[in-house]
Amino acid sequence: MNRLVLPFVIFILGVIGAGSLAILSGAAASVHTPNGSQQRKTITIRTENFPRPPYSGATYYIYERDNEVICTKLEVCNKYDDCETTYKKGSFKDEIDVETGDPYGKTGAVLIAPKKLRKHVCLTKFKLIP
Repeated sequence: MNRLVLPFVIFILGVIGAGSLAILSGAAASVHTPNGSQQRKTITIRTENFPRPPYSGATYYIYERDNEVICTKLEVCNKYDDCETTYKKGSFKDEIDVETGDPYGKTGAVLIAPKKLRKHVCLTKFKLIP
């Protein structure tokens, strides 16, 4: 019985590894350069949260390409979850949040799959995707 378990585990790990590699390799958007070569570009998104008195909060959705901020979505919500959304091309931070200093919450950058890029208003509004 043990002789069958080890090959099965190795097979499963191989399948998982190959699947992960396929997902990761397909997660970058292809961009054609002027000389006809293909260059892979990736767009990531991360968030920063700031308090807004009284009982409100601001969330910045920061879109980056090659570690450069290309677009910022600001969503300010009150305690009733009524929200106002603003989109700015490039880097942006409202003056009240600059005065606050460091955000009280952050998420790390997450890769946006090419098939999902068009769902992000910030990217389509400013024509930041091919």
